[in-house]
Amino acid sequence: MEIAVSAAVYLVLAGTVLALRGRPSYPAAKAAAGLAFIVLAVLCALEGNITPGVRTFTAGFVLCAAGDVALGVYNLSRRTAWMAGGIGVFFCGHLCFLGGLWKLHTAAPAWLLLPAVSAGVLVVLLRRGVVNMGRLAPFGVCYCFAVSTLLAQSLSVAFALATPAAVLLCAGAALFWTSDFILLFLYFGRQGRSAGLHIANLVTYYGGILLLALSLCGLF
Repeated sequence: MEIAVSAAVYLVLAGTVLALRGRPSYPAAKAAAGLAFIVLAVLCALEGNITPGVRTFTAGFVLCAAGDVALGVYNLSRRTAWMAGGIGVFFCGHLCFLGGLWKLHTAAPAWLLLPAVSAGVLVVLLRRGVVNMGRLAPFGVCYCFAVSTLLAQSLSVAFALATPAAVLLCAGAALFWTSDFILLFLYFGRQGRSAGLHIANLVTYYGGILLLALSLCGLF
């Protein structure tokens, strides 16, 4: 019951974030939604065994909440430091997700082909000027490798365990990956920012984080 209520509250707050895009209260709305999905993740984690892997994985939600707020501030201030800081915190969040999953299931090296290809595609896009990250380009490639590794690791877990929780994890990671792919063009694409890309980025991100949190109910 608590998980259902928490998920409902989170969805309302996520919808509020969408409604407040571009307004002064936008970062505060993101902070409220971030707190809601942290609470949801903790409640879901408590449904299972609190192992070191669970604690590491749950820490990723805290970092993602902080990174989301930083990007919200950037959307209002347009100060590059907020964007770089937000993406950096998100990167650390992905590392926590990866660390937790690694303790659950060790993926075969072949799964690294997906992040390697994704990072290679980003390098091509950078060289052709489709996206322009400036001095952030090397970090962007590393970030791309990390988020794509999360997707690859989630696919490996889904194939190995074949449980509803593992499927939720995989779907959440796929939405998270999609969100970051959209963000790449939203912030660095030569076509410029658009309301459609921003909404798509938020919807896939908040949907992905919801599924990742719910997967904790039966994943570990």
